[in-house]
Amino acid sequence: MTQNPEKQEKKEKREKLDDKTVFVSEIKIWAACPKQLYFKISAERKKHPDLLFNENRAGVFENKIWREICLELPALVLEKMDENPDVVFAENDEFKKRLTELRKEITEDLEKENEEIKNKENKNEIKDFENEDENAARIQNQIEKLCANVDLTLKRNGADVFESAAMPMNVEKAARFSKANLAGAPPKVLMIDEKRLPYLIKISNAPMNGVWESDRITAAAYLIILEEKFGRQFVSDSAIVDYFGDYRLMRVRPQDRRKVFRAARKIRDIKKGKMPREKNIFLCEKCAYKEKCQVKAKTLFSKIFGEA
Repeated sequence: MTQNPEKQEKKEKREKLDDKTVFVSEIKIWAACPKQLYFKISAERKKHPDLLFNENRAGVFENKIWREICLELPALVLEKMDENPDVVFAENDEFKKRLTELRKEITEDLEKENEEIKNKENKNEIKDFENEDENAARIQNQIEKLCANVDLTLKRNGADVFESAAMPMNVEKAARFSKANLAGAPPKVLMIDEKRLPYLIKISNAPMNGVWESDRITAAAYLIILEEKFGRQFVSDSAIVDYFGDYRLMRVRPQDRRKVFRAARKIRDIKKGKMPREKNIFLCEKCAYKEKCQVKAKTLFSKIFGEA
C-alpha cells in the first residue's frame, strides 16, 4: 500500500528536524561515550531501544523515585529548619522517617503510572522495590547518605541554596535554542542574585572536588538554551549540580560552551549514520552495546589486515 505523499513529506520533515535537533540528553551520553550514543540512536531507529549500562527496568525505576525525592528535598529541608534552625539532618530520625514516608508515596504514584504504560504498550513488569526483607537496609542507607549530604551542603553554602531550589522559576519546562538547534529541559531553573541558572540532579556520588566532566558539558548546554530564551544578561554563568543532596555550584567556562557546539556537530554526524572513532574504555565492561561495538571493531580490523 502506497503511503499518502503528504504524510510521507511530513514524516521526512520530522526526520530531518530530528537529525538537526540535538537534545541535551544526547550530549550527556556523547560526553560519557560517543560510540554508546551511536548504538543507542541506531537501536532506537530500528525500534529496538536498549537500556544503557545493562540497567534493568527496576534500576531505572528506582532512580526515578530518588530523583523525585531530590526535587522535593529543598522544601522539606527548609520546613525542618523552620522548626529547628540548628538541626543536624544526619542525626534527625524524624526527618529520616519523613523521607521514608515520601519514598513510599512516590513509589506508589510511579507504580500506578507504570501500570498505565504497561497496559498500553505491553511492557514487562517492573520489579517491586518495596520488598522490605531485601531492600529495607539498602533504602535506609540511601536515606542516611542523603541526610549526610544535606548537612554538607548547608555547611558549604548555607540555607540560601535550598531557598532558591525550593522556589524555582521553572520545573522541567522544555526549551529550544533555535540558533544551534539545541533542546532540553533542566530539572529546575533557579533564580540567584536576580539571574537564572540551571539546576541538575544526579543520583550518583560526587567527585572529590567540583563536578564530573559530563555534567559540566550538560550544564553548559542548558545555560546556552536559557540564554537564548531569556537573554544572556538575565542568565548566570553558573549552574548547580545536585549529587543526591550534595549541591555543587560550578561556573561554566568558555571551553565548556565550545565543547557543547563541538558535541552537537559530532552528534549530527552520528544521526547521519557516521560511526564515531572515540569511545570511553572505562565504561565498556558495563555497556549494553559491548558486543556490537566489539563486532564492529573486529570487522574493521579484518578489512585492514585481512582475515587470519
